[in-house]
Order: sequence, then C-alpha cells, then structure tokens
Amino acid sequence: MRYEMSSESVGVVTRVGAGSDCTLRNARALTDSLVGLVNAGSGVEVDCSDVAQVDITFVQTIVSAERSFAARDLSFAMLAAPECVHSAFARAGIAMPGTGRFEPSRN
Repeated sequence: MRYEMSSESVGVVTRVGAGSDCTLRNARALTDSLVGLVNAGSGVEVDCSDVAQVDITFVQTIVSAERSFAARDLSFAMLAAPECVHSAFARAGIAMPGTGRFEPSRN
C-alpha cells in the first residue's frame, strides 16, 4: 500500500494528511514531515480522515510530535480521527491530543 501525504499551508499552520495506512511500515514519512514542520516553526493539523489502519507506532509518533510542538509553543491538532484512531489511543491508555482525557475502548 502506498503512503500519500499532502500539505496545505493555512497561515502559520500546515495541514498534513496522515494517509490511510498509519502503521510501522509508513511511520517514517509522517515522522519526517512532522519533524520538518516543527523545525520550520510551523504549527500543524494532522488530518486523519483517510486513516484505515493504525498501530501503536502512530500513537507514539503523535504523542511525541504533540510534545515537540508544545515545547516550541506551536499549535498541534488532529482532525477527523475515525474510530480506529480513537481505539488505538484507548488501547495504549493514552489520551488523544486535544481531549485531555482518556476514553476507554469499547472493544
């Protein structure tokens, strides 16, 4: 499966599409994009609307990115997260960015 990433500038915030396969095999592309944005001083919106597959690597990447952006006082948001993303965070016992709370999985 091919990993597709798009970026669209919105002021000082860049929207990044997470792609459909957010698993270990595609983690490098998203990580590189997020590192580039934080180093450039741009906030980010991670659009998760196309995510169909997700594993703990995605959760770790998002948590690390959220902390890195916050440390530089840059905005970080996740948009349109489907149930599979919510479930991955719940299974990891980690609150989704922006929620400030843990929501247990219904699985």
